[in-house]
Amino acid sequence: MDALVTSELVLALIVLLVVGALTFVWARRRYISGDGRPVMLCARRDDDAARWRLGLARLSAERFEWFSIVGPSLRPEVSWLRGEVRLGSPAPTADVIPGLAEPVSVTGGVAGRSCEFAFVPAAYTAVRSWLESSPPGYNVNVA
Repeated sequence: MDALVTSELVLALIVLLVVGALTFVWARRRYISGDGRPVMLCARRDDDAARWRLGLARLSAERFEWFSIVGPSLRPEVSWLRGEVRLGSPAPTADVIPGLAEPVSVTGGVAGRSCEFAFVPAAYTAVRSWLESSPPGYNVNVA
C-alpha cells in the first residue's frame, strides 16, 4: 500500500467516525424526546463549588428527569417524582453557561438530595407551571 491509499483510508475512517458520532447524538436526542414529552436545555450542578453541566431536562406526567447533553447513557442521571420535587425561587446567575442565554438558577431537591439547576427564563416558567399543576388523574373528582 502506498501513502496515498493509506491516507485516503485514514481520512475515510475519520469521516465515518464523525458521521457516526453525530448520528448517535441525533438519535439519542430523538429517543430522549420521544412520545412528545417536553425537553429543554438545562444546566445542573451539585454544589456551589462545582461547575455547571449542560443537559436536557425532560418532563413527563409523573417525573422530572435530567440527562447529560453528551454521553452514551439513555437513562437520566437525575429522576425525581413530580409530587416530591421542590424548587426554590429563581435568581439571575452571573455564571456564563454555554448554551443558555441569561440563565436563572434555582435550587431543587427531593428527600434530602439537592442540586442547583439553571434554565432560560421561559424554560423555568414551563417547569414551574408543570410542577404546580395537578398530575393527570390526581384529585379527578374535585369539582
